Amino acid sequence: MKYLINIVCVVAIGTFFSCKTDKAEQSAQSEQTPVSANDSSACKSTTSQVSIAYIAVDSVMRNYDYATKRNKDYSEAFEREATRLEQQMNKIQQDMQNLQLQHQQGLITTRDAEAKGADLKRRYESFMKTQQQKEAEFQQTEMAILTELQDSLNVAIKLINHDNRFKMVLSNVAVLYAEEQLNITEPILKLMNERYNKSIGR
Repeated sequence: MKYLINIVCVVAIGTFFSCKTDKAEQSAQSEQTPVSANDSSACKSTTSQVSIAYIAVDSVMRNYDYATKRNKDYSEAFEREATRLEQQMNKIQQDMQNLQLQHQQGLITTRDAEAKGADLKRRYESFMKTQQQKEAEFQQTEMAILTELQDSLNVAIKLINHDNRFKMVLSNVAVLYAEEQLNITEPILKLMNERYNKSIGR
């Protein structure tokens, strides 16, 4: 139970989003004037369009309400399970020490010590099996969360790009330099939070 992947980092690293390309319009779109993403109407304008945009995925995942909730729930569940397993391991170790001490002091026979030792061995093997199963379960949960978050982001991109103005949307991790006016992080994050809050009745 020694891993706890930071959801934000995992989602951000190497993320590359490509939107549907309209080859017939690609040449014309590349010469049009970029729109500032800081303008509240940036993603609704039909008069000024850009062919490429980028998203600060790490920022989106830090501020996306659903990501925050899922990460919190996951972390709490992980800590509870880690604490429970640690207590079980401590109890097995304590019982082993007590058994050795009792045998050394002659409080139990060698035969009884061997029998209890075999029982402790079974308990330890069962513990290790349970620990491995829980680790696998948490790994599966991590992957499920990452998939959910990426799906949410992909849906938001498609909605923002319903008119196909963007021929490519990149993660900022893959961009060495870009003008701020190509940044569509703010409207993407706003849309994602609006959709999530609406889904839970806020």
